[in-house]
Amino acid sequence: MTSTTTLAPARTAGLSNRLGLWFAHAYVLGMCATIGGAYVFQFGLWEYPCPMCLLQRMFMLLSAVGPAMIVARSRRGPVTTADFASGWGVAIVSALIGSTVSGAQVLMHIVPPDPGYAGALFGLHLYTWAAITFGLAVLAGAVNLALAHSAQPLDAAQTSPALRRAAGFTLAVLVFFAVSNLLACFFLQGFHWQMPGDPTGYQLFTDLL
Repeated sequence: MTSTTTLAPARTAGLSNRLGLWFAHAYVLGMCATIGGAYVFQFGLWEYPCPMCLLQRMFMLLSAVGPAMIVARSRRGPVTTADFASGWGVAIVSALIGSTVSGAQVLMHIVPPDPGYAGALFGLHLYTWAAITFGLAVLAGAVNLALAHSAQPLDAAQTSPALRRAAGFTLAVLVFFAVSNLLACFFLQGFHWQMPGDPTGYQLFTDLL
């Protein structure tokens, strides 16, 4: 009777821990997918991002670094409550700072009213979607912190083979978007100290040609 009553909470804890780790994966991939959507506008529709847009991408990547720390830590050994809290703390702080950038850009095009910068998706410009994304990111991070004791991945032994394989994939996707975003910034700015507020092309290619 005792073994049955102790096994049930253990199974429940193991399931909640794995769900917490899967959510960390989903957060990282979700942030990368958001930047991927911005790439569609940049490389598919030739709508060049302004410096504030690039700054918002940077804070999305920084926000994704927090849960990525949890994912990377779970591959090497136990994840403590401190590790879990630090990871989601980084995610929340980065998202809060990013929301100030996107919020400022939204206000720039509201007062005074103007058509806004670049194209729109479902009637909203990308910086508005960025503000929504950052708001949801803060909410997600706060919920994970509130559920830290039941959602954290406690031990590497609790992670399934699928989770261990997914960890490598998730971290590789984050690295890809971090490097590609850095290259995109370099192509837009070239060897100049400042980037135009309303870029019309890739300054690096203009300088070389």
